[in-house]
Amino acid sequence: MFQIANAALFILIAAAILVFQPTAFGETGKMLDLPIGLKIGDTANISSELKMTLLDVEDSRCPSDVYCVWEGTVTAKISLERGVHDLGIHNISLAMIEDEQMFDGYYIRLTNVEPYPESTNPIEPTDYVLTFFVSEGEADQLESPLKQFKNGIPANEIQCRDGFVLMVKTSDSAPSCVTFSTSEKLVFRGWGELAVGQSILPVIKTGTNSGFCIGYCLKDFVITPEKIVYIQSGRDFADPKLPQIVKQVPFSKAKWNELLGLVNFEKFSSLPDRIGCPGCADAPVEWIEITYGTQTKKIEFERGDNIPEIKDLILALQEIRDPIESTIESFDECVAAGNPVMESYPRQCRTDDGRNFVEEIDSQVTLQSQCKENEGTWMPEWNECEYISENQCSEMNGVFYECESACRHDPNAEMCTEQCVPVCVFP
Repeated sequence: MFQIANAALFILIAAAILVFQPTAFGETGKMLDLPIGLKIGDTANISSELKMTLLDVEDSRCPSDVYCVWEGTVTAKISLERGVHDLGIHNISLAMIEDEQMFDGYYIRLTNVEPYPESTNPIEPTDYVLTFFVSEGEADQLESPLKQFKNGIPANEIQCRDGFVLMVKTSDSAPSCVTFSTSEKLVFRGWGELAVGQSILPVIKTGTNSGFCIGYCLKDFVITPEKIVYIQSGRDFADPKLPQIVKQVPFSKAKWNELLGLVNFEKFSSLPDRIGCPGCADAPVEWIEITYGTQTKKIEFERGDNIPEIKDLILALQEIRDPIESTIESFDECVAAGNPVMESYPRQCRTDDGRNFVEEIDSQVTLQSQCKENEGTWMPEWNECEYISENQCSEMNGVFYECESACRHDPNAEMCTEQCVPVCVFP
């Protein structure tokens, strides 16, 4: 089990995991503003007395390439020790709804989980990296919404920790503190309503598209108080159609507040939808979209355009986007960044700084495609291609059998044609 010995090592691990380092949540307590990255089995020593071990991860998030009614979440199972005292095993969910548990004077919040699931690429337990923040509570720390409610405080007067808004559940009028982005989803689904006097902060989106380019031409960023979701995609008419690349990056409350200070929705809404002639000369188009409640405004322009009303906002968003776009961690991201691709098999992409990324190939999908190209019949359950020649089988690196039984996989079949079936088998 990996032991994290001191705060300096915390910082090194966190820097390798995060692009942005958000501050610890809960401003009423003493800040332990170090992001703690753990894999299953890892242990962290916190504030010289609290020890936390990540035991398991339960991931129900909606895969990035699948449409889901609910986005799901992640639950981490942790064990806690304080000095010689065993504080037991606890479950902490990814922070969308306010965690109502306090562990012996400490609040622990799960803020980020990597990697993000894809339906075609199962995540191994050993691949998960979870990021936690910890704050040390004080006597005047806010009680949970449910405790406040049970103590006689009216539902509409419940206080939430900073960064959360108060909602009242439709079915039983119970109060709950949720993040701003989650509140919009819950209102839309009829789960509940915002409490009187509560307001939803804006959702800020931005991005670029590169005219009639080939490849990952569309780059979108969704910015919320907790995270930035970065989505790369190709044109709908592209052949073959490229799968989306989705990356989530933690975003600090301080940076979010700085960004909010630059947003004047009334001034932003007064601008035309298109400024100048973005994309007319096949130049990259930049855009910003801001949603306040039910109102949404989107503008498009070319990078470098002088727009005095939102000049500072444009620069701030560019400073957010640029380092995320320049971070390359996979073959697809290397291609999306416009780097040269070597048409080897599998293909390879090389960055300007000399890093090389090899395309991950689904061998069964490739073999199935080659089998059909050779006019054969693919047997997915057995990883076999029927009715192709020995030479074709050899080119596909398979083992050729000239005369196999049509009932070879069901020897007890009551009826079977007497014929030789040429088969190419892939162990």
